[in-house]
Amino acid sequence: MKKLFAEYYELTEERINEIWDNSLIVFDTNVLLNLYRYNDDTREEFIKVIKFYKERLWIPYQVGLEFHRRREEILRKNAKAYSVLAEKLSKDLVGAISSLEGEYARHPYISIKDIKKKVKRCAESIAKSLEKQGREHPDYLSDDKILQSVTNLLDGRVGNDFDEKDLEALYKEGEKRYANKIPPGYCDEKNKKENGKRGLYGDLIVWKQTILHCKEQAKSVIFITDDHKLDWWDKKEGKHSPRKELIKEFSDNTGQSILIYDSGRFLDYAKRNKELKVSQKTLNEISKVKTSDSDWDEYNSIRTIFSEETIRNLYYPIDWDCIQDKLTETYSTFGNTRFPQLDEFRQSIDKLGGFSEVQRRMQEMSALASVAGRMNLSNKIKQNNPIKK
Repeated sequence: MKKLFAEYYELTEERINEIWDNSLIVFDTNVLLNLYRYNDDTREEFIKVIKFYKERLWIPYQVGLEFHRRREEILRKNAKAYSVLAEKLSKDLVGAISSLEGEYARHPYISIKDIKKKVKRCAESIAKSLEKQGREHPDYLSDDKILQSVTNLLDGRVGNDFDEKDLEALYKEGEKRYANKIPPGYCDEKNKKENGKRGLYGDLIVWKQTILHCKEQAKSVIFITDDHKLDWWDKKEGKHSPRKELIKEFSDNTGQSILIYDSGRFLDYAKRNKELKVSQKTLNEISKVKTSDSDWDEYNSIRTIFSEETIRNLYYPIDWDCIQDKLTETYSTFGNTRFPQLDEFRQSIDKLGGFSEVQRRMQEMSALASVAGRMNLSNKIKQNNPIKK
C-alpha cells in the first residue's frame, strides 16, 4: 500500500539526508528574483549558501528566460517605489483627515485644519526622507552585481529549451490540466493570459523541464520555489505542504524523489550543515518578503474598486471585526488559529470565481482597512448582515 501511495507518506530522516547529500538543487524563477528584494546582508548569506552547493545547481531553461525577462521590471519597480510611496502617503494621510472635517467642524476643541497641517508636514518630511533614500538606491541597471553573481553561479548549469513542437504539445496538455485544476500553474490562468502561451504555461514548462532532466540524469531533486499559490501547495490550518499530485508525477516519471521547499525552509535546513551559517535575521527577512509577496496570495494581492456592495458580498458571513483586525496585523499572522472562519472566507471567494478572478477586480487588500474606516462600513455590514455568534 505504501508503495502505491508513497506521496502520502513522509520520507524518513535517513532518506531526506541522502537526498540532501546527492540530489540536484533547482531554483524557481521567483527565488532568483527575490534576491533583488532582500537587504544586502540577507542576500549575501543566501548567495553564500547557493555557492556552497554550486556543483549540484541546475535550472530549467524556462527559469533562466523568466529571470532575464522580469529582472528589469523588478529593478524599475524597486527604484520607483520611493516616489510612489511618498505620493500615496501624502494622498491617503491628508485625505483621511480631510474626510473628517465635516464630522468635527462644530467641535469646540478639535481643530481638524490644525491637524491637517501637521499631517501634511509629516507627509512632506517622510517624502523628503524617501527621496534621499531613492537617490542612494543602487543603480542595478548600469552595474548589477546580483546579476553577475547569479550568472557566475549558474554558468553552464542551465537546461536546454523545448523545441516548438514540444512546446505546442505542452500548451495543449496545459489547457487540459488547467481546466481540471491539475498542478502546477493553473492559478496563473487568468493573471497571465495576456502574457502569451509561454507565460501562461510557464510554471508547467519549468516543471516538465525539471522532470525531463532528472529522468535523464537519474537524479533526485531539491526544488525551491517562493510561489505559494494553491497549485503548488496544500494549505490547511495555516500550514502548507507540497501538492501530493506533484510528488507522485515526479516519482512516476523519474523513479526518483523530490523535496519541495520555499527559500526560508531551504535555508533553515541547509544551516544544519556546520560549514554554513544562516542568521535568524536572514530567515526573518526572507519570511517577510515571502509573506508580503506570495505567502497568502489569496489575500494580499486581491484587487477591485471597493464598494459597500462588493465588500458585503465578499465577506458575509465572515465576522467583519475579525477580518478588520487581521488586516491591521502583519501578514505573517494571517490565517492563523485566531481566524477560525478562514475556510468559509475561501469558500466565499470560490463562489466569486476563485482568487484569480477576485485578484483581477480588487485593489491591494491592505487598503481595505482604511477604506472601510472612511466609509464606516463595519457597522453598516453588521446591521445589514447580522452574524450569528
